[in-house]
Amino acid sequence: TVTLSQKLYQIKLDILHELQRIEYQENEWYLGYYQELKRQLHNEVVKIKTVGQYRIQVREEMQYVDKYYDFDTWVALSAVMVEEIKRHIVPLLDSGLNGEPLVISFDLRMFYIEQALLSDGNIKKANAHVKNVREIAKYLLEEKASVPQVREKANVLRKAIHAGFWEAPEVSEIEQMREELRDLMTVLKDDKQKPIDIDIPDNISDADYEVPDTLIDIRTYREKVIDYLLEHSDNEVIRKIHNLEPITDEDLKDLEYILWHELGTKTDYLNTTNIENMAAFVRSLIGLSQEAVNEKFGEYLSGNLFNSQQQEFVRTIINYVRNNGDISVEDLVNAEPFNNFDLQEMFGMNLKSVVSIVNMLHDSISVAA
Repeated sequence: TVTLSQKLYQIKLDILHELQRIEYQENEWYLGYYQELKRQLHNEVVKIKTVGQYRIQVREEMQYVDKYYDFDTWVALSAVMVEEIKRHIVPLLDSGLNGEPLVISFDLRMFYIEQALLSDGNIKKANAHVKNVREIAKYLLEEKASVPQVREKANVLRKAIHAGFWEAPEVSEIEQMREELRDLMTVLKDDKQKPIDIDIPDNISDADYEVPDTLIDIRTYREKVIDYLLEHSDNEVIRKIHNLEPITDEDLKDLEYILWHELGTKTDYLNTTNIENMAAFVRSLIGLSQEAVNEKFGEYLSGNLFNSQQQEFVRTIINYVRNNGDISVEDLVNAEPFNNFDLQEMFGMNLKSVVSIVNMLHDSISVAA
């Protein structure tokens, strides 16, 4: 079963991954929230490394602990890296709760709502959690108003109850509400009436589940691809894409067989992504090797060739590729956030170097002649 602590880590990880998108990185509040979540998640890995290093389970997963102990690894997590952390790091977390279970459960519900907003732009998939939060707020106001802590947060509780607030909330508003109301959950402790479902059930355990004769794979196509990439990182074409090595026509045929035959169909692929280049799709999931980035673009990211503003722009290009899989010279003119800059003014005579960087990134997943 997955503990509350592990669930909390996983949903924070999902939120962190969403916050890597450029529209959030350019917003001061979202950027601050992203940095704080990254610090919290990395600190848990540090605890595993320093406190639990002698546990057999930790030693068995030490290659992953070492990988994510390095703070630089957290600069840009790919979808595959997120799944890797869930598989190899999350089970190592201390099973003990750092706080009151009812408070943690409330945090979880609010984080699920935030994640829905970040990924879908609305809270539809978190409606059950919204309903629960509203029921809790209503119960506290109607039954516990004489408690000083509840009385102090009366306005926030009314806001949580009001349907209008949930029509188009901002993530910052949800997070502020979570911080203001979370400690009130202790008021519900030992309440004999227990009128509300506060806890979030764990996943079904092996002991409660009898394996049927025939199992149907309920994973989405995207989930199948991510699992495959995670388990076959040593596959030659996947390794090339990750390390910015040029691919061949044979590599592309191998990739087509994997994506259109082994894991699903061409229709499944087209229904999952609008990225026509299969290598770009894979790269959007596995990201870029930081070692390869340092090797190929180190002179632009540090040193004397570019000033600090120009270096940051190059990092933006690389992160764009990590998230989108590819980039073209046209994107520097037409795509956000690049179309917000005057490149000629920013780079001057160095503009050719920027074009060279873009071409190098793009050409690495174009079939070699």
